[in-house]
Amino acid sequence: METLLRNDFTAHYGLPNSATANISISTTAQYFEIEDDEHKETQLHLIAGSGMAAYRNTNGYTTTIINYDKFITGLPHAFQQGKERCDLIVHTTNLRYFLLNELTDTLPKYVWPYVNSKGPQLGKMFKAANQFIQSLTDLMAVTSIATFANTHTFRHCCFFNKQSMSPPTITATTAFGRLASLTTGGLRMSNPDIEAFGFEFWEYSGNQVYSL
Repeated sequence: METLLRNDFTAHYGLPNSATANISISTTAQYFEIEDDEHKETQLHLIAGSGMAAYRNTNGYTTTIINYDKFITGLPHAFQQGKERCDLIVHTTNLRYFLLNELTDTLPKYVWPYVNSKGPQLGKMFKAANQFIQSLTDLMAVTSIATFANTHTFRHCCFFNKQSMSPPTITATTAFGRLASLTTGGLRMSNPDIEAFGFEFWEYSGNQVYSL
């Protein structure tokens, strides 16, 4: 996938091949966490509670984590300026999982729509969805990348918040659904724009873990 980004993505958009260094890391660890540090570099942790996104990799799949934000930021200014993008692309080399990640450590009250001194705000979840949609639009327009992504069995856009949270409105139905989702580690969100690309939109927060 890194080669497809550096060569095919840039060629598709008429850009020079990317020479941005250190955009990917790989691991076979059975449990790992990912952090987006203050310098926007990807950090891999093997101790629970150290990162923003947690993965359980019981089968020891070789998993590659690509800093998509860093890759886009390293492209010519005219192309990347103002372009929404998610933080990471995560994929397994056995073609089972192809995931987009957005990482945050946000107070729950700022994740969903809220009101502050500037008036109504849409919240971090809305922004993340837009980042996923723009990233999918840009990525899936490149034939070789779309082909590669679509060969994977599971294609998810995952919003990870280190802090625990719940939907803004709880009814008996959604509460039951939320409880059931905890057994699988996350909550599926409805987003037709993301689903149009053949991806699902999932939210993980607090101690919830994505199982590969």
